[in-house]
Amino acid sequence: MAPSSNNRSLVFGAALALRLALFAFPNLANTLGNQVEISTPVTSFKRMSEGVFLFKNGVPPYDGGAFHQAPLLLGLFYPIISSSLLVKLLYTLSDLVIGYMLLQITSLKDMASAKENKIREYGNRPEAAGMTGLTVATLYLFNPYTIVSCIGRSTIIFSNMAVVAGIWMGMKGDRALALFSIAVASYLSLYPAMLTIPVMIMLTESIQDVEAKKRTILRCSAFFLASLSSLFLLSFVLTNSWDFIGSVYGTILAVSDLTPNLGLFWYFFIEMFDQFRPFFLIVFQIHVFIFAVPISIKLRKYPLFICFLLSTVMGAFKGYPSVGDASLYLGLLPLCSEIFKYMRYSFLIVNLFLYSSFLAPIFWYLWVYVGSGNANFFYAIGLVYGIGEIILMIDTTFALLRREFEAASPPDAVDGSGWDREVMQK
Repeated sequence: MAPSSNNRSLVFGAALALRLALFAFPNLANTLGNQVEISTPVTSFKRMSEGVFLFKNGVPPYDGGAFHQAPLLLGLFYPIISSSLLVKLLYTLSDLVIGYMLLQITSLKDMASAKENKIREYGNRPEAAGMTGLTVATLYLFNPYTIVSCIGRSTIIFSNMAVVAGIWMGMKGDRALALFSIAVASYLSLYPAMLTIPVMIMLTESIQDVEAKKRTILRCSAFFLASLSSLFLLSFVLTNSWDFIGSVYGTILAVSDLTPNLGLFWYFFIEMFDQFRPFFLIVFQIHVFIFAVPISIKLRKYPLFICFLLSTVMGAFKGYPSVGDASLYLGLLPLCSEIFKYMRYSFLIVNLFLYSSFLAPIFWYLWVYVGSGNANFFYAIGLVYGIGEIILMIDTTFALLRREFEAASPPDAVDGSGWDREVMQK
C-alpha cells in the first residue's frame, strides 16, 4: 500500500475512532445536543426525535409547532431513531463522507490548476502548491466545530453533505448530480439555493459559445426546479399534507421561533414592536440573498471561492446559524489555500472565533442557569462571533483580489524598481 493510502487510512480511521469514542459518553452527546450554539430549532436532534414520535403515533408532526425539519429527513430517521448505534454511525459516516468529498475536490482543483498553470508570482516564478487533499480533509474532520456538531447530532450535517456533494459533482462536470445535490441542500435548509449560481458557473465554464451556454443554464435551472419539486412531492406523499411548507420554510423565513442562537435575528425581534417586524424581517432576509449575484459576477472566474464566500454569508446572516455552518465554510476555506499568504487579519479572525467559542457557553450558563447574567451577555458574544465571520469574508475577498492583481501585474513588470509589497498590503 502506498504511503499516501496509509496516511489516508490513518486520518479517516482516527476521525472514526474519535467520534465513536465521544459517542460512548451519552451524557456528552445530550449536553452538546442541548447547546444553542450547536442545535437550533431547525437542526435539533431532540426536536427530530419528537417529530418521529408524533409521526409513529399517527399525529401530524407539524401540528405541535415544535418540529421544523424536512419530511424526508423525518423519513430517514424514522426506521433508525430507536437504535442509538445506527444514529451514531449515520452521523459519523456522514462526516467521513464529507471529508472524503473535500479530498476529491482538492484533487480536481489541483488537476485544473496544473492544466492551466497560468498564475505566476514575482519574476515569473511558479506559485507554491496549495494544501493537499488529505490536509484539507484532516482540517475538516478534526475541526472542533465539526466534531461537536457531529456528537451533538445536529441535522445541519446532512445539508452540509449535500452542499459539498454538489460542489464535487460540479467540478466533475456531472450536471444532474450536481444540481440534484444542491436541490437536496436547498430542500433541507433553503439558503443553499443560492449556490446554484457558482455550481452552474462550474458546469458551463468550458462552454465557449454564448448561445450554447445560455441553453445549458436554462436546462440546468429547469432540472434544479424539477428536482426541488420532486422532493416536495415526495414530502407530500410521506406526510399526506402540505403543512410542512409553512412549518419548515415559513419558520426559516419568518424566524417565528425566537429561541436564542449565535445569530443576529432573535434578540432584535424579541425587542421589536410587532408592527415593525415584517419590514425588518424582509430587510434581514434580503440581506442574506442579495450578495449572491454581485459576488458571482465579480468573482466568476473563481466558482469554488464563491461557494466558500456564499456559505460564509449564509452562516453569518441566516436566521438560525450554528457552529455546524462554520464547519462547512471553514472546511471549504482550505480549498482556497493559495490566498492565505495575502490575508491580513488571520490572527484577529482566529482569536475572535476562539474568544466567542469559549465565552458563548459560559455566558449562556450564567444567563439561563445561574441567573447572574442576562440576554445582553449572550447576544454580545454572538455579535463577536458574527464580526469574526464578517472580517473573514472581507479578508479572504481582499486576499483573492490581491492575488489576482499581483498575478496580472507583478512589480517588476510595472516599475523598474518595483514597490514595497508590505506597504501595498497595509
